[in-house]
Amino acid sequence: MKAYAVYQNHSSTRHTPRQHARAAGILYLVTHVTSVVAVVAYSAGFVTAGVTLEFGLAIGCVGTGVLLWNLLRGFGPVRAATFATLRTVEASIIIAGALPMLAMMWMHASAGPLAELVSAMHTASFLLGQGLVISVNTVVLGWLLWDSRAVPRPLAALGIGGGLLVLISNLGQLWAVITLNGPIAGAAALPVFAFELWLAIYLIACGLRTSSKPA
Repeated sequence: MKAYAVYQNHSSTRHTPRQHARAAGILYLVTHVTSVVAVVAYSAGFVTAGVTLEFGLAIGCVGTGVLLWNLLRGFGPVRAATFATLRTVEASIIIAGALPMLAMMWMHASAGPLAELVSAMHTASFLLGQGLVISVNTVVLGWLLWDSRAVPRPLAALGIGGGLLVLISNLGQLWAVITLNGPIAGAAALPVFAFELWLAIYLIACGLRTSSKPA
């Protein structure tokens, strides 16, 4: 039993919060690269590459959710769990959107009504998962980071503001108030893109201030 206790203690300290933060930062960078390159791959007709990249994107989403939940649950357990859950929902929607693309490729249906339907389904999954869901989980994360002071306040504020802006933009696209995937939508997504990139770099370089007290 003593040997088992020593092993358990060694296992629990094997990965430090600093290492978890660095891993979360790397996974955030993975989500950035895979999401952008997947769009390029699909546009060029490389469906297999696009599906593979979106699979990597989904894994990155779940990974960041779990790691940040583990790091931040002491500051706000409900918000940390909400963020992790929404990241998992986002990943599920991404996978669901990739499935019809894969089916279309196997059916060799690169044109016609079926291809248009599959493309529309993929666009819908992007609007829902990487639009509406990500906007809410970004607000939740930004709010938690703001209260915990785990990162600089401007970074947390960018997450809250950027998430709200993307939420408004995607609701506007859903209700056809603004053009779907148009220039306004693209501009509205930039703050969240900047927030996630800044957060990734900060996690890798500095980690989180998990020793601070919640505000």
